[in-house]
Amino acid sequence: KTKSESQEAAAAAAAAAGSGMPAPGSLYMRPLPEVCIAYGSEEGRARFARALAAGTLRSFFPLSQQFRTQDDPAFCGLSTLVNVLNALAIDPRRGWKGPWRWFHESMLDCCSPLDVVRRRGITFDRLACLATCNGAAAFAT
Repeated sequence: KTKSESQEAAAAAAAAAGSGMPAPGSLYMRPLPEVCIAYGSEEGRARFARALAAGTLRSFFPLSQQFRTQDDPAFCGLSTLVNVLNALAIDPRRGWKGPWRWFHESMLDCCSPLDVVRRRGITFDRLACLATCNGAAAFAT
């Protein structure tokens, strides 16, 4: 980019930040596709209430207690698996930090090195391998 283009991009980003709008090229607060229903929307809350009343949300609560965002853009699969392993109360059989025994993405390296996952992402077969070697009964279909 030229200096002028860089200055324009910086000005647009600053204007967006001040207006509450996402900066150009940002992934912040992107609108959902029309086929999706926002969780916090009126329809999303109504669906949640119906599912709760029907008794079909039992798995929601252990999962929601473990929710964490991914540490790296390529770690979406690893973060999902961390949420699931912790929600299932599977003991990682090793410490995370100090006395805490909790799964974290940095611990999921038995099937693919983390630097490879960071560069290429992870396949569903490798994700199933990670789940299995960390104590879950999993297979890819």
